[in-house]
Amino acid sequence: MKSRLYFAYGSNLSLRAMKTRCPDAVPCGKFKLLDSKLVFRGVADCVFSKGDVCWGGLWKISAKDEATLDRCEGVSKGFYAKEYVEYGDEKILLYRMNSDGIFPPSRDYFHVIKQGYRDFKLSMKSLNAAVHESWDKKAPSHWERQRYRRTGRPQLVKLLKNDGAVEAPALREHMLGGASDLRKRILSRQDKA
Repeated sequence: MKSRLYFAYGSNLSLRAMKTRCPDAVPCGKFKLLDSKLVFRGVADCVFSKGDVCWGGLWKISAKDEATLDRCEGVSKGFYAKEYVEYGDEKILLYRMNSDGIFPPSRDYFHVIKQGYRDFKLSMKSLNAAVHESWDKKAPSHWERQRYRRTGRPQLVKLLKNDGAVEAPALREHMLGGASDLRKRILSRQDKA
């Protein structure tokens, strides 16, 4: 199989992460996928959304890289499904989650994606909007609950009015129920500031 184009919108935007994960991958530049948007289900997902745009990066990957991505994305376990988008004479590969839950990302995962946004010179606006929406519409499914528990209940990214999303050293959001009292207190303090 010859190389193919792959659309990354989450942690695979990071040049460093992809160099380790997929050594044959070559970054091609930023790309916008129309009628789609970035959402968080603990990790990044790209969903259909009429009139919206999901920004990301295009990579040229080898068959070996694609097999690695399939394993990393959990295709055989049903976490993500492979899809293809027509682009001229080519088809672009992307992975979409098999979940409909919404949950904020961990701060460490968020920082990997944020670095990827810098690597591809993407605006942080859509990334921060997706984080805000993940807090506003938080409704984890069993996939998000399992991942959160399996990864040791990592600290979640925190919201700030002026900067969007930043790390949250003191914030521990628990999966069961809605926003915690701690989150309400933090948001209340931000409103007073």
